[in-house]
Amino acid sequence: MIIRKVKLRNIRSYLEEEINFPEGSVLLSGDVGSGKSSILLAIDFALFGLTRGVLSGNALLRNGANNGEVELHLEINNKNIVIKRALKRNEKSVTQDSGYVLVDGQKIEGTAIELKAKVLELLNYPKDLLTKSKSLIYRFTVYTPQEEMKRILTEDSEDRLEILRRVFDIDKYKRIQENCFVAIRKIKDRIREGEILTTGLEEKKLEKAELEKNAELLKNEFLELESKIKAVEEKLSEKIKKYEDYEEKIKNLNELKNSLAIVNNNISYKNKEKEKLNNELSKINEEILENEKLLKDFGEENKVEYEEKIKELEEKISIKEAESKKISSRLSEINLTIRNSESLVNQVKNLDKCPTCFQNVNDEHKNKISSIENEKLEKCREELEGVKNNENIITSEIETLRKNLDLFEEKLNQYNIMKVKNEGLKDKKRLKERYESELSLIFDSMGEWNEEVKNLEFEVDSKKNIEENYKIIKKNIDVLNEKNKNLEIKKTSLNERINNAKSNIEKLSGEIFEKISIKERNEKLNEILKWLDEQFLAMMEKMERSVMLRLHKDFNTLFNNWFSILIDNENLTVRLDNEFSPVIVQDGYEIDYEFLSGGEKTAVALAYRLSLNQVINNLMSAIETKDVIILDEPTDGFSSEQLDRVRIVLDELNIKQVIIVSHEDKIESFVDKVMRFEKKANVSRVIR
Repeated sequence: MIIRKVKLRNIRSYLEEEINFPEGSVLLSGDVGSGKSSILLAIDFALFGLTRGVLSGNALLRNGANNGEVELHLEINNKNIVIKRALKRNEKSVTQDSGYVLVDGQKIEGTAIELKAKVLELLNYPKDLLTKSKSLIYRFTVYTPQEEMKRILTEDSEDRLEILRRVFDIDKYKRIQENCFVAIRKIKDRIREGEILTTGLEEKKLEKAELEKNAELLKNEFLELESKIKAVEEKLSEKIKKYEDYEEKIKNLNELKNSLAIVNNNISYKNKEKEKLNNELSKINEEILENEKLLKDFGEENKVEYEEKIKELEEKISIKEAESKKISSRLSEINLTIRNSESLVNQVKNLDKCPTCFQNVNDEHKNKISSIENEKLEKCREELEGVKNNENIITSEIETLRKNLDLFEEKLNQYNIMKVKNEGLKDKKRLKERYESELSLIFDSMGEWNEEVKNLEFEVDSKKNIEENYKIIKKNIDVLNEKNKNLEIKKTSLNERINNAKSNIEKLSGEIFEKISIKERNEKLNEILKWLDEQFLAMMEKMERSVMLRLHKDFNTLFNNWFSILIDNENLTVRLDNEFSPVIVQDGYEIDYEFLSGGEKTAVALAYRLSLNQVINNLMSAIETKDVIILDEPTDGFSSEQLDRVRIVLDELNIKQVIIVSHEDKIESFVDKVMRFEKKANVSRVIR
């Protein structure tokens, strides 16, 4: 996320103002009360709305104004985001009004809570922050007022640890344990419920046995009926066998008719194919004559001449291109020398003190250096002109050689095309021979097919009586099928009674199975209950300790590193105890935070703040606020030397956008942009 612009209307001491933020380090400079911190509160409001206990509407809306608004412009993942929130005053208090979010021009309107949900989605923050009054991730990675950070250092260790648990999102382990107790209670309720549901199991088993006995009697009756059906089916089978024999004969007769039709179709098809082949042969003969005429104009000796000429031209081009590369390299060297000399002349011209020895530099020394560099510049520019002329000559020669190369490559290509045509001529001659062979085969086969037609027609006429016998047998089969149908109806009725009996047995079996399953489930629930109570809760505690130890190690390393940068004192070091409380060690002895000087306290708070920022960003790598950090009065009480070390801190941060609020003039010397604020007649504004 990068902050691009903030627009304010009736916010605290601002009437109407627009502040543009560049990337890099930005200093918001001005006297105490000039309105610098109001900008940060407005950004906080635009992102998350009013926050109970942190940011109220009365504290944000300008006194005497009935409404106000903040419009925040951001860039997130190359998308242009605009968030607009409004305030309105009623009889009792100041409340949030509706607003909107623009994502690449697409407008999404909503209530305060709906806008917060959309912002959390854009920032990729955890969704559970929607119901929390404070956005701890934003508070401890982007913007933490310095006094609030000092307060967390001095609070009770247990309170501090609880805050950090929420910031690191590992308070979930505590929630898991609480949920586990709820689960244990519910499992016990289900076990008691299961004990009630398993009553009457033995009675169900007895009822099932009686039903199975009745089902066996019905089954015997069913077997007798099946015996009668079998006798009818055997007679039917004999008739069907004869019927199938005649079906086979009918099938053979139909095949003879189909064969006759196929042979007639083949004769017709071959006549058409013969006509087509004759037409194709005529076309091929014409093409063969035409291609043989064209191939007389090309010889193999032309190919050798073209290839030798192409090779010769490619070698010349390669030599010229090597010369061109050397000239280009020399041009780059000369231009670099010219730029370095011009830069040195400009630096010396504006130099008052030597950056190494801090002594005054007189005009005579500066003129001497400038004279030497100007003489060097004159020589380089003369050489540059000559080298450029040579480069133009070489370029012209390469273009001429390439044109000749293209000409001979085109001639060689024409030769290859004709060679391909020659191969095509051979293919056409082979195709001609194949067509002539196919025509010969067609003529040979026509007589055989005509003889086959006569034989098939005779055989079809001799088998006409088969169709009448086939109809008589089919009628006998229909009579037997009707008798079998009546028996099957009786069988179906009996089968339905058997199925009803089976259904009742299955229903009882299901009830018995369910009661047995509930009983088995109770046994498993008792095992789970024992595992949750005796193992899982202990495992959650161990996992929480493991995560906290890893975070503590990273946090402690970063905390010590940032403090050593801010305080150049080997006798004064810091570390974290097991509860993430800062421990200050001076000359080998631990001292209380309150005994530090103002600058040292600020250094401890700033180091703790920066360490917390990096640990959270590393832990939650997907959040979109890693590219910006806001430091509110981070140098309170710093000495001049410590202020110089803030420059190192800014370099080490490696963050795209750093916004610093401070009234220290020295910070202006090492930030990329300074924005000055002033307040007159209770109205703040940015001095352009």
